[in-house]
Amino acid sequence: MTARLRGALRERADQVEPYDLYHGALTLARRRRRRGRILAAVAAVLAVALTVIVPLDRPGRDLPAAPPTAPGSLPNRVGVPLWGTSEVEDRPIGAASVVFGAPDWWPLGSKGALALVGAHEDVYGISHDPRNFRYAGEQAVLSPDGTRLATVGAVIDLGTGDHTPLPGLGADWVVPQAWSPDGRRLAVTAYTADGEKFTGATLYLVDPAAGTSRVISDLDPRTDRDGYTVAFSRDGGRLAYQSGAIVRVTSMDGQMISRFRAVDDSRLAGKGAWTPDGVGLTLLRQSRCCDGADYPSRWKLIMVDPATGVERSTPAIRELTDLVAVRLLGWSPTGEAVVTASYPFAGIDVAGFETGGARLGEGLTDYERIRKTEVWAVSPFTTPRTLLTGPDLQIRSVDVADDVISGGLIRAARPPSGLGPYLRNALLVTIAATLTLIVIRVRRRRLGQPRS
Repeated sequence: MTARLRGALRERADQVEPYDLYHGALTLARRRRRRGRILAAVAAVLAVALTVIVPLDRPGRDLPAAPPTAPGSLPNRVGVPLWGTSEVEDRPIGAASVVFGAPDWWPLGSKGALALVGAHEDVYGISHDPRNFRYAGEQAVLSPDGTRLATVGAVIDLGTGDHTPLPGLGADWVVPQAWSPDGRRLAVTAYTADGEKFTGATLYLVDPAAGTSRVISDLDPRTDRDGYTVAFSRDGGRLAYQSGAIVRVTSMDGQMISRFRAVDDSRLAGKGAWTPDGVGLTLLRQSRCCDGADYPSRWKLIMVDPATGVERSTPAIRELTDLVAVRLLGWSPTGEAVVTASYPFAGIDVAGFETGGARLGEGLTDYERIRKTEVWAVSPFTTPRTLLTGPDLQIRSVDVADDVISGGLIRAARPPSGLGPYLRNALLVTIAATLTLIVIRVRRRRLGQPRS
């Protein structure tokens, strides 16, 4: 090293300010304390957020539940099932009081999904079928005791999660319509199709447990409407069904008892069409009317003699207005008709039984027409009483177990809230990853590793 180079280095070194070891140590300690406070604050904020937005208990756990032997009770309201709610096959709920559907519960939609609510508490489960766009009460019906859900092609045991396939019947779709009162037999419509368009429809009685079936009658696929085709009498001895304008009453072994023509385009009102005493059959009639009304349509339940079709003098209920559709589910202990009442979207055209029906899930109850569906109890002379409701757009098709309807018990419900399992798990992973990264960075700095 030359003398000139040594001199230049010494001159350069003299220009560098000496490091203050004491103050440097204080600065480093303060920096570390700040990092520790930031870490603690981040952890506290995440913990508080998790506690606030994620419920720690299952919805309804703290509600007084009816004894398991009771027929169950109807929640007075339902809510959107949380995203990631378990399917009933994976986590059975035992028995359900209600099943309902809507197409847009979650970010990716809920086509093919139905929510079931426990018979005794607000425990929610999901039935998912990506192949079929099902409507509760039309292509999916609860057994009378709520322990099974009949759906397209299968019966799901809500106590075990097991699937029992329905007989194929040489059809493209086998669609449940109504259960017999003892829950042993199921009326189904077997549809054949050319592409997606129905070309044939046949009514069968099926014993799901035994896997047996018996044909009842061919139906007109152009006029057949799921949910409005079949009704069992309360004693289980008779079956009423409709094809076109003709209503037939048969015994359970298929023997014809009577037939009549339903006038004014009326139809069987639903699975609860028989009166509890069995002496009347209820039809549903629509009239277009009411200029200036938001939705100019009226629905009326008409009592007829099941032997002749002659209208009885006393109507089941007064006319209901401003509704897309009405369907009779059954009768309360005090004799009120328990019906679904579906509200329209604003500005849609009036629909009736002549609308759609050529494909599975089409018809007057199409979700594109229905904004919300409730369950009402109605009588001839009083204002309808709301038994079950829910948020707009989130409950658009409904079925209720027969025993819950006839039992008449209503409970104050607490629908689920907070994050669903999918979002909750994502949040937990995010929190864990964030804390891990913070800890790693702090440890690296404390060990004196080079900063990234």
